[in-house]
Amino acid sequence: MKHIEIDDPGIGAHLEQIAEDGMDIFILYGSPSSGSLDEERDNAVRGAFLNATRLVNIMRSAHNLGILESLILGQAYIGALLMTRSLKGTGRLNLEVGCTGPVAGLSVEATASGDVRGYLKQVPIPVEAPLESFDASPFFGPGILTVQRFADNSDVPFTGNTDLYYGNIGQDIARYYLVSEQTRTSVLVSIKFDREGRIVGAGGLFIEALPGASDSFLEDIQNRISAMDSIGETLSEGTVNMKILESTFADYQLEPMEHRNVRFYCPCSRERFKSFIRSMKLDDLKEIARNGPFPLKTLCHNCNSGYSFSREEIQELLDSRDRDGQQES
Repeated sequence: MKHIEIDDPGIGAHLEQIAEDGMDIFILYGSPSSGSLDEERDNAVRGAFLNATRLVNIMRSAHNLGILESLILGQAYIGALLMTRSLKGTGRLNLEVGCTGPVAGLSVEATASGDVRGYLKQVPIPVEAPLESFDASPFFGPGILTVQRFADNSDVPFTGNTDLYYGNIGQDIARYYLVSEQTRTSVLVSIKFDREGRIVGAGGLFIEALPGASDSFLEDIQNRISAMDSIGETLSEGTVNMKILESTFADYQLEPMEHRNVRFYCPCSRERFKSFIRSMKLDDLKEIARNGPFPLKTLCHNCNSGYSFSREEIQELLDSRDRDGQQES
């Protein structure tokens, strides 16, 4: 992956003044006023709060995105990272959307270590009139949301999917958990733009009901979430994750579980692409070696990094394939 610089000095100065990116995973217990200690422990939710302002800005710079494209892909990045809260070690998750609207679809991968990458299937997204709001639902249309979750040290995914219902990443992820995994959740994803169209705050909140939680407890949690100020705006003011949680759920017991660093990161490299080219069908590789075009240009969709290869390099790959074939025979 190429090194990405945020070329807007204005947003760079802003990012230096606000809290660092990161995801805080926590458990929230019912307040002592709810009853006995046992009852209090029964009333619990598990959650994650994410500040992703810097990584969403880097994502935007890497893919050279406009406002609408940054909003939709940035929300998908935030949603996918929040969904990794229960993964450990080498666990990872793929979030895919395929739809008939102008967005066409998107693909995002996030890992338990806090790395995220991915792309929109249509850039730029065609629009017929200037945006009147940050409601992206008209650009999705009917479609499918698919989740592939890989546990630590596993190459076999758990896969589930649901129809797109809202055209809102956060709401559709929450519906996925309810329909596909029978789990009650609340998912907020938020991106704040300033008047110049710069991303000044980006983050989200994930709340998952734990077994035994009462309906009244969950209803109160949901009411507090609904009453929250915009997460993106609050993060843009420099407020840290835990302060936002403590303010929102002041009457409850907040137990921090883990803090994770997060970043926009893709493990692609020139050597990886060279290996991919070498493993092509032999006839295809011979055709490229004869007719090019040169330099042969490749592109990583996940991070928009490009790698070029000369005629001499392609011929060298072909010669090495021939040598391997002779050794095998």
